[in-house]
Amino acid sequence: MNRPLPPLCALAWTPDLVSALADASGAIGRLDARISATALAPAWRLRASWNGYAKALSLQHLEIEEIDIISWRCGLQLAGRPRLETADAPFSALEPWRDRLAEKEGRHWREDLPFSFDLPAGWDKAPALARALALLDDWARRDRTITPWLAFPVVLRRMGLSQRALPCLVTGDPGQRFVQGDRPALLKRLLKQLRRSAEDGLTRLERLEDTVQRGAATIAAQHRPGKLADLGRLALTRPCVAARSLALQLDLTVSGAGKLLERATRLGLLVEISGRATWRSYVTPDIAVSLGLVAPTRGRPGLVPAPSPMLDSVLAAFDAEMAEFDARIAGLGGPDPAGSTINN
Repeated sequence: MNRPLPPLCALAWTPDLVSALADASGAIGRLDARISATALAPAWRLRASWNGYAKALSLQHLEIEEIDIISWRCGLQLAGRPRLETADAPFSALEPWRDRLAEKEGRHWREDLPFSFDLPAGWDKAPALARALALLDDWARRDRTITPWLAFPVVLRRMGLSQRALPCLVTGDPGQRFVQGDRPALLKRLLKQLRRSAEDGLTRLERLEDTVQRGAATIAAQHRPGKLADLGRLALTRPCVAARSLALQLDLTVSGAGKLLERATRLGLLVEISGRATWRSYVTPDIAVSLGLVAPTRGRPGLVPAPSPMLDSVLAAFDAEMAEFDARIAGLGGPDPAGSTINN
């Protein structure tokens, strides 16, 4: 009879594991500190939730990429992307998960667990991050749905490893569904995943901040900005846009929205990704680089523009824009204002 394999919190701490733990903990701490200080935390969390949800879908062996989630959430069918043909509803857990990520502090990590969790061997002496991964490991074997993967960022916050839930820290391994294999190797893989996810999350935050700062400076420098500022605010919550969807949002004609998008693209506020002459699709520069839709800028980065009143107005209006957007979508139960997918 095979002996049960030890829980992840009871493994012997080799130098490699200690180094991986230190690297992961440091990366999470740096990301958490930056998110707690930036004015763009809401926009980053929205984007990070798409990134984390894509990871969770991948762990469920669903071939749905982050760009598919973004385009669905923004109500667009992007050129060159296949329509999602699934028997179930792969995005049904996204909004409930985002609501849970925004929960108030003070809840114990054991609250809301859908099973009885007996503390395993080595729990009391294990580092907090190893405890969180041990809980994830147990949960993943009990529940074959997407729930354990999505719950992990909340577990990290409840265990005191972050001040806020960091959605990009969804992690896991399909092999966790079965208690087999090299357990130290599994723990090391999970710790490396967390380090890479936290480092990528920090890089994406820096890209977002740079995009907003440069965009605000560019708009402020325009003699007649028109609705560029409105487009900039909208892009914080809807970074993937097309003329038809933008026309509804900004009360423009489709032709007028198309001209506004072309102007924004010339100014570097958006990136055109459809590669066609009509019914084009656009994304913000930070999204385009993060998803590999355009190559990152090479060489020494240019100077960040000085803060401007336009940047202050964009950030001041963001929370209201996000609340209005979420309330509208929650009331309609769909990803776009018309209640159905808007083709670009």
